[in-house]
Amino acid sequence: MLSTKLALHKSSVSHALKELHVEDLVIKKGKSCRLSNVGSIQKNTLEWMGKTLRCLKGHRDFFLSHDLSGIPKAFQVTMGAVCDGREIIENDPAIHSQIQGIVVPLLSQARHFQVASSTLVPEQQMAAAQAVREGGSLQTVTTARIIQELRLKSYALKDESLRSRIELYSRSEINLHLVVTETHLFLALPRLNRTYDLETIIISKDPQAVEWGRMLFYYFRSGAEKIELNTF
Repeated sequence: MLSTKLALHKSSVSHALKELHVEDLVIKKGKSCRLSNVGSIQKNTLEWMGKTLRCLKGHRDFFLSHDLSGIPKAFQVTMGAVCDGREIIENDPAIHSQIQGIVVPLLSQARHFQVASSTLVPEQQMAAAQAVREGGSLQTVTTARIIQELRLKSYALKDESLRSRIELYSRSEINLHLVVTETHLFLALPRLNRTYDLETIIISKDPQAVEWGRMLFYYFRSGAEKIELNTF
């Protein structure tokens, strides 16, 4: 009985269900009730809002000191996903370099990379290139300026034998550094002075966080122009 599970009197449960039914939030079928489509959407919305608000409260200093303009509003609302199951979100003074001490070892285990970024991180480039050489794949969305740098610095893109496993896209509006692998999300944001903070990185292996990052990558890729790698 629902009243037993909720530890409420039957009349209280009955009254609450009646109100929910009137608002089209639940559907009655015989003696059972279930959420309607409207009720399910409202429940999911409240859950995501709760996660995001808890995330903001727990890491207020981080969000106040970084530029979030690169994250679309719809994704900002669901940013609570990146906090659940996170491994790192604040800089750990005991670790000399998050990139070398934490990020690189995790990236070295990955074989498939999706990157949306307006900066170059050599360590990440090397890990992705190695993954491609071992049969993995790399999809990158970046700015025209970074593509110009890649023309000069990326040996992987010049290697014709690897091109079938690499996709490169150009997009003008990117203001973050996002890497998504099979198992992890890595997110670095600019500081308010526009310099990139690569020592305070959000890292999460929570499946919802990884999916959040993957959808954000697809958002950037959807409005990007594919670059022909034979031009390298």
